[in-house]
Amino acid sequence: MNDIHGKRLIAVAGKDTFGKQFINVLNQEIAPMGLMMIGININEEDFGFFIHNLADSKVEVTIFMPEYQQEAAKFFGLDGALLMSYKEDGELRFVTAPEATLIDDRKLLELTKRLGESDEV
Repeated sequence: MNDIHGKRLIAVAGKDTFGKQFINVLNQEIAPMGLMMIGININEEDFGFFIHNLADSKVEVTIFMPEYQQEAAKFFGLDGALLMSYKEDGELRFVTAPEATLIDDRKLLELTKRLGESDEV
């Protein structure tokens, strides 16, 4: 497991991810779970590079914002929309949905707490 400061790194990937203050508040809640979240703003031109290198990055968990959920699912050969990918036993696992899904603060926390599950939400 890759970690930063003893915590699993979660990336929220989108064109305009949550503000720094919200992520700081969420980090206080998830820190006891051994998790740390960062927002990664990715433009369309860089998305291919980002997702191609995901398996080898220090990021343990990636939560995709709606604008990239279908493209991410296609990249991994999945149907529908990819909400979250996470590393387990050296492999990427996935949480999918039938269609692109809004990731608000409640959904973000729900996905974070579901780590280790790979069924549809």
